[in-house]
Amino acid sequence: MGIDAKQANEVAQKLDSFMEERGLTNTYIARALDLSTSVISQFRRSLYKGDLELIVNKVLNYINSVCRKEDSGIKETFVETSIATKIKMLITVVEEYSGGNEAKIGLVVGDAGHGKSDCLREYAKANRNSLYVELDRTMNATRIFAAIAKSLKLDSSGSLAAIAERVVEALEGRQLIIILDESSSLNVSVLDQLRQIIVVKGKCPLILAGNNDLLATINQSNTRRGYESLDQFKSRVMMVLDLDRLAADPDGGLYTPADIRKLYQFGGIKLSTDAVRRLRQISKAPRMGRLRACTQIIQALHKFCSHTGADLITADLIDRAIPELGLLIKDKLPLIPDSVEPEAEQQAVAKAG
Repeated sequence: MGIDAKQANEVAQKLDSFMEERGLTNTYIARALDLSTSVISQFRRSLYKGDLELIVNKVLNYINSVCRKEDSGIKETFVETSIATKIKMLITVVEEYSGGNEAKIGLVVGDAGHGKSDCLREYAKANRNSLYVELDRTMNATRIFAAIAKSLKLDSSGSLAAIAERVVEALEGRQLIIILDESSSLNVSVLDQLRQIIVVKGKCPLILAGNNDLLATINQSNTRRGYESLDQFKSRVMMVLDLDRLAADPDGGLYTPADIRKLYQFGGIKLSTDAVRRLRQISKAPRMGRLRACTQIIQALHKFCSHTGADLITADLIDRAIPELGLLIKDKLPLIPDSVEPEAEQQAVAKAG
């Protein structure tokens, strides 16, 4: 089915209204749709001569997605939780102990769903002396350093040696912190290159974040052939924040009742005491999505409440939502009896409820 000029013009007008209502620019929309600013400008003025069907579909899908989120009442602002506080503390400690010729390394490890990436991105946004780079499993050492160079607004082309030289030169004498997210798949060789180039030569604090595969790689025996550099890497590690271990510890200070309420109680909809307890159980369950699973459930239940006029989310509603959303949590959710929770926390939950 082709898109004619009249249909494209109607969508362009819809985009104009959408952008005007929200104060959005061509650059913002172009970035959101992975298109050039000139394409958006031409499309809005009905001058675009390329694939109209592609542009129209992208525009409509984006507008519909944003409107659905707005209609659901889901807030997307960053919430300062206990995890965010602990990550800030780790970065502060690593930075404070990095001085002169002795930069340090910090590790943030834990399951997907803890909210590590959101916290690290927010930290980088709020602190201009930090540089956030998201890695992926397809990246070799050259591509990793090219991504760092690009974030430093350097030429990212050429060999690993050429890129590394530019990075070191850019880091020398600057008070920067490099944050590399999604670092779980880094091997021993790349870890050693990061130590040498970023920490030793660049004298720059380095924060690595990933799941416990990262910690397992670092904790391997350095007596294995090719793993000798691990001893030097570990000697630079100032602090490890193991979110899985803290979540499993009743006194670990993660996912407090206050955290759960700050994250999920908004828009006039409250959480019952048993709902707070159930969400804490989910957030503490290993490999079950943690806060990411909680967010999926709450998004669905906020939408349900807005349609039905209800103003309270209960544990029963959460339990009913889990199978409906297809989340594989119910059978694996640890049924933690109330008595396991510290008395002070039980009182805090009851008082907040």
